[in-house]
Amino acid sequence: MHVLSIGSDRKLFDKESAVSARMIEYGKKIGSLHVVVFTYASQGFTKTVLSNEVTIYPTQSHSRIGCVFDAIRIGKGIVKDQKFVRGDAGVTCQDPFEAGFVGWRIAAYFRLPFHLQVHTDFLSPYFNTSFIQKIRIILARFLLPKASGVRVVSKRILTSLEKAHIKLSCDPQILPIRISVPVVESRQGKENLFPEFKFVTVMASRLEKEKRIEDALRAHQSVVSMYPRAGLVIAGDGSRMAFLRKYAHELGIADSVRFLGWNDDVLKIIASGDIFLSTSEYEGYGMSMIEAGLLGVPVVTTDVGIAGDVLVDKKNARVCPVGDVPCITRAISDLLTHNSKRHELALALQHDIKHNIPTAEQYTDAYVQGLRDILLKSK
Repeated sequence: MHVLSIGSDRKLFDKESAVSARMIEYGKKIGSLHVVVFTYASQGFTKTVLSNEVTIYPTQSHSRIGCVFDAIRIGKGIVKDQKFVRGDAGVTCQDPFEAGFVGWRIAAYFRLPFHLQVHTDFLSPYFNTSFIQKIRIILARFLLPKASGVRVVSKRILTSLEKAHIKLSCDPQILPIRISVPVVESRQGKENLFPEFKFVTVMASRLEKEKRIEDALRAHQSVVSMYPRAGLVIAGDGSRMAFLRKYAHELGIADSVRFLGWNDDVLKIIASGDIFLSTSEYEGYGMSMIEAGLLGVPVVTTDVGIAGDVLVDKKNARVCPVGDVPCITRAISDLLTHNSKRHELALALQHDIKHNIPTAEQYTDAYVQGLRDILLKSK
């Protein structure tokens, strides 16, 4: 079986990364996997062979729109060179936006089936916040009905598609993001990484507008007034770093907030927390919340991603409406006050995750079978 994949994950050029290891496993079962990744020429990425079955191709483009046209050109070349044959070959796209457009054009040119993956709840009202996001929504609405197969990472996304009356050509596959449970659990055991604080609320997030880190800072301001030795630790980087540092100073909480930037051992940081917090406007899934749950850290989150599905308010987590700072504050304060509630929520979430997440082998089999089903339909 030959599969062409279109995406933007540049970690694939790191042979030691988790995503590269995952692709190698997919390749063993697929037989021939070629991945085109949107990159810029200035980033210096080159064609990378991960295994006998898996090869990664950078677009080496000079602009965002150039990535799209370069990916189409490179993808067409791969299909021709590798002699893709309908019935035993197809195209999968890591999103229904730019990658989806590339995959659709290539698949249409060669009359191959194409598969769309949806990792983001793009129909959330919070997603539609800029011109490019509006274009992406239009693209997704156009492409999804044309796809030979669709994979979504959560029930929330599937529900959004149904409510929007987007007609799919087949029943979508619900397959969450793969989590390496043994790797996560190996980091269990709370370490005192921040001895200056008695209680630590930890976040792992890109510092971008849709993550609403300001809400976390405002909630922390109230928490600190009740628990002076409480700290907020944020692992992650992004375009709003300077703004958020300044905002923490304006709120008078800079001394109790730690901005760590990107960290290669984020699991260790999450495990050090008493509470894990997510304040996002939208999520397709929410992998860091699953990781926190596996590490035995109770989760406070906004109603996004797997909230309402895996995470259930007051059963195994605390879930608040998006932007509801008072609710977030109450949830954190309640868990800091009652050790037993923190412990009970953490145990309940850990149990529920372990009984709902497939093993690495089961996940790989499900992913590859989803692709194989689409290819067989096209014979």
